Amino acid sequence: MPLQTRGRWGAALDQLVDRVGAQGSIIFEWEDSEGDRRLTAPIHSGYYSSDAISVYLSKCQDMEARDQAIIRQHTHDDDEIALLDDTLLASSVDELKRQEHVQKLMRLGIFHRAAGVMNKDNRWLSLFSVQLNAARNPLDAKERHFLSQVLPHVAKALDLSIPIRQLQSRYQRVLSAIDELAIGVCVLDSRAMIVARNEEFRRQQETYRLFRVGQGGQLRIADRSGQSQLDRLMSDWREHGRFGGRPRKESILSHTDTPLCIEITPLQKSDEIGNGLFGGFVLCTTDTSLPVMCDKTRIRQAFGLTSAEASLVDAIGEGLTNPEIADRRNRSVSTVNAQTKSILAKSNCANRTQFVRMMMRFGASFLTPR
Repeated sequence: MPLQTRGRWGAALDQLVDRVGAQGSIIFEWEDSEGDRRLTAPIHSGYYSSDAISVYLSKCQDMEARDQAIIRQHTHDDDEIALLDDTLLASSVDELKRQEHVQKLMRLGIFHRAAGVMNKDNRWLSLFSVQLNAARNPLDAKERHFLSQVLPHVAKALDLSIPIRQLQSRYQRVLSAIDELAIGVCVLDSRAMIVARNEEFRRQQETYRLFRVGQGGQLRIADRSGQSQLDRLMSDWREHGRFGGRPRKESILSHTDTPLCIEITPLQKSDEIGNGLFGGFVLCTTDTSLPVMCDKTRIRQAFGLTSAEASLVDAIGEGLTNPEIADRRNRSVSTVNAQTKSILAKSNCANRTQFVRMMMRFGASFLTPR
């Protein structure tokens, strides 16, 4: 699924709803505000109005929170995205129908629901849900198979849209404001020709020399392995979304010694690029050597880190290398390396760069300070 702007997400969900014969679809997110979590529904299909969803959440937030806690509890730790039925939420259909928020939904012609966690690193980040007409049965095997093929692409598009949606909350038009992003952004056409790039991407180009522009004008990765991965991801949309609820595992791995985390996703046509069909991509690059401001308490809770490991996360978030951390803490480099390996194992990350990228999904801001 291409990277979507907020307005186009609704149309994308409408297509999913039509394919599986659902009534509607909502993507729930939890927002942190002064230490408290608040349930929101920023993305939904056209069947619902934003005002109606806001009213529903204001009255039924606690009950929805309980349901989602049960979904998270029953979600397995593998990468696969699994849709779980509302049969988990009560011991019987009759008991389910007696629940207050279910009765409100039934008055709207909705009964059965299914939902799945879209980010296995931070299970509070986003939850995809579909709601079914009260006259029909739960999702059947064919409908589930279709969604199982599509949802990994939705998860990746959701994950990489976080910086873009933060930008949209500040500015109405995105491309004219991409210099406000703290990550590198490079828009490519279908031939890998550069359409637009922001200042952070230019800085990374000059600092790390990992990217170059070939004789034909295409953006290239200097490392052969990295370029091979880029070619594969640009060759077929089905190459995307292979890691389900952990899209960061799809980042391009370079054999060069750089701290850049490189990710690419198909890009939805934008009026700011042109009126013609745009079969392009957006390349997002994160310099993981820079300090990361995120909620480290939530990271510790999510992965069951020890106090010593949690303090190491603080230092990693400051952009310190392992030797620098060892020097600051008066520990041997081998000790810090061992603790780092333990953190990577617990968080299911292949390397330190991937771990820092994962940290940024725990409340980091992707906008440069004003």
